[in-house]
Amino acid sequence: MIDVDATAAAARERRRTWMLGGALLAASALLMLALRNLPFVFGVVSPPDLLFAAGAVVFAFGLGRAGSVVARERLGTTAIVGLAVWLLLVPALLLTLLPTVPPDASDDILFSAMVSVTSEVVALILALIGVTRVGRVAVVPRPWRWAPLWALLVVAGVHVLRSGFLFGQHGLDQEMLVTLDGLGVLLEAVAVGFLGVIAMILAARAAPGSTTVYSSGA
Repeated sequence: MIDVDATAAAARERRRTWMLGGALLAASALLMLALRNLPFVFGVVSPPDLLFAAGAVVFAFGLGRAGSVVARERLGTTAIVGLAVWLLLVPALLLTLLPTVPPDASDDILFSAMVSVTSEVVALILALIGVTRVGRVAVVPRPWRWAPLWALLVVAGVHVLRSGFLFGQHGLDQEMLVTLDGLGVLLEAVAVGFLGVIAMILAARAAPGSTTVYSSGA
């Protein structure tokens, strides 16, 4: 354990960053639940995704260098910001690509599924790099520096199951599919909200002049 950046300014930067970033993630989770029954608007960025992307950028850069959860390391910062940008670009990308297939084309459904899955794979790769760097750089105290990875595993599992049920059907009726999709949204919101709450708790615990950072090998 190494005590570094033990200054009031560094502690303030962490508190402000983690409180704001956590609040944005928590708000994203709450909106995800509040809007889950509203019809999906194709090609438009959802408010929860917008808030999540804003929170991710705040955590990546920090309100001051000490606030960054990856210490503004190039790989981690690029991955997290890339994920945020990707989430905002995907709706426009889908709107651009999917209409290129004629409505009566026999491979319409397959093409749509391929585009959707590809967009999720790109997001997963960026997220995995980002959360791994958060854990390895170890600005966030343990065990919470691995909390983003825990949340990612939940979200990834939800997306895999949702895609499998929606595309495969598995003999389930429409009501059951809707129920499973709603459960998936709930788990995803809980995972994102969990990160937001943890960030705000850590921000509240931070004390000026006594910031502790753990080495990645600890």
